[in-house]
Amino acid sequence: MIYFSPVGTPWSHHHIPRFLAPSMAKHLILVCGHYEGVDQRFVDHWVDEEISLGDFVLTGGELPALAFADSLSRHLEGTLKRPDSFHQESFSLGDTQRPLLEYPHYTRPAEFQGHQVPEVLMSGNHEKIFEWRKQESLKRTQAKRPDLLRN
Repeated sequence: MIYFSPVGTPWSHHHIPRFLAPSMAKHLILVCGHYEGVDQRFVDHWVDEEISLGDFVLTGGELPALAFADSLSRHLEGTLKRPDSFHQESFSLGDTQRPLLEYPHYTRPAEFQGHQVPEVLMSGNHEKIFEWRKQESLKRTQAKRPDLLRN
């Protein structure tokens, strides 16, 4: 039984595999308090885990429960067309063994209001594209979330 509360353990990408285990995934009960939450006696005696989405307070637990369910369901077979993309997303380990932020993405057209898609992405050279993405992930992580690179 999971209760969503600001005092809970912060939810993060590395918690997902534990909740996808067959013994856990089929028996999840999500408890959503409202305003002041739920009676502490209920938490003390029936809640197995308290989870928080971050250091802020919402009016209820419905949005955290939805975020929790979405973050899990996208890992279930058949939810995404390309399950191999998990290794390239933000907070995945990829080949660096560190959780990095994902590299920037670009769409068509190749030029928009004078701004170009990086030339390497137009080259067709998959090895260079892979290296560019890895470097951009490291740069983005260093700039926006250096805490992920510590330890």
